[in-house]
Amino acid sequence: MRDCVERECVTTFAHTHVCCKHVRIFIPMLNFFDLTFDELERLLADLDPRPFRAAQLLRWVYTLGDDDFIHMTDMPLTLRESLDGLCELTPMREIDRTETEDGTVKFLHILADGEMIESVLIPEEGHNTLCISTQSGCAMACAFCETGQKPGGRDLSAGEILAQIVYAIRYTGDRLKVRNLVFMGMGEPLVNTGSLLQALEVILSDRGLDFSPRRVTVSTCGWVPGILRMAAEGLDINLAVSLNATDDLTRSRIMPVNRKYPIGVLMDAVSRFPLRSRKRITFEYVLIEGVNDTPEDVGRLKVLLKGVPAKVNLIPCNENSSGLKAPSEDKARAFQERLLASGVMVTLRKSRGKEISAACGQLKARAAGACYD
Repeated sequence: MRDCVERECVTTFAHTHVCCKHVRIFIPMLNFFDLTFDELERLLADLDPRPFRAAQLLRWVYTLGDDDFIHMTDMPLTLRESLDGLCELTPMREIDRTETEDGTVKFLHILADGEMIESVLIPEEGHNTLCISTQSGCAMACAFCETGQKPGGRDLSAGEILAQIVYAIRYTGDRLKVRNLVFMGMGEPLVNTGSLLQALEVILSDRGLDFSPRRVTVSTCGWVPGILRMAAEGLDINLAVSLNATDDLTRSRIMPVNRKYPIGVLMDAVSRFPLRSRKRITFEYVLIEGVNDTPEDVGRLKVLLKGVPAKVNLIPCNENSSGLKAPSEDKARAFQERLLASGVMVTLRKSRGKEISAACGQLKARAAGACYD
């Protein structure tokens, strides 16, 4: 992760905020992953006008996950050296990694400005799901979320979002081993829709990471303007809504966003999200002992979801600094069974990675007092 280089500015990008051709200046290295396809083509046009160079470069970076331009031996050495002087392929540095016996891996990365972000690689049979952060903190302040207990941080750029995926590809050694992407890490993705949409262009394009839309899920705490914007974009990706309560009083207590966008407003926005045949909205429901785990909650949830193509994902609460706790396994199972009996499609998630602080924000919180060079 390099900070800056002395070079001639040969082209203009919004990221540099400067253009002074043939003048020696210090300019921060470009995060390669922040470049749109058009910007990359303009950059390459100044260095090598042959149109196939972009496809070669994109294959090395996104399909093969290479982290060094010099390795890209089907391109001229002069081009590789120029790119190496202009762009950064390692815009973040791993400062902590923890792993469970079942193979769940939690990464803590430090960015160029010292902000820290987390991503989690969750193994499935023959592939992995990557949980991605979109902010280095979160202002939503959900009571059950460790990230929300410590306000601060900032939006990530599209390149900082994409770099997490490429890092996971490098770690696994194979793009196809990273099969599912879930924007459910640190931060509220739909507050950062500009960066998210730019990243999704690369994620879904066959020029970039080439993920199937059905393998990409964006999770939101209920940020209604973002839901409506995503609906207008018409992307055929999955939407997961963190609901977590069945009445406004309870939801406002554990999720302050509900004071701005109460359940009725949220459900109206969700109804506008385009769904292809047989697709469903996922409603995440964090089960909290004594808060939202009663038979009455089951009844209200059934009413809320009536007529909505929905599935409910029950998630036992991770214990954190808020003091909230999950109900017993028997009580969680009973909640699930009541929902199933009422005709709601529902799963009960098995908790993964507790021993490595794999819930969003926990590893960063543990590392916050450390100093990294």
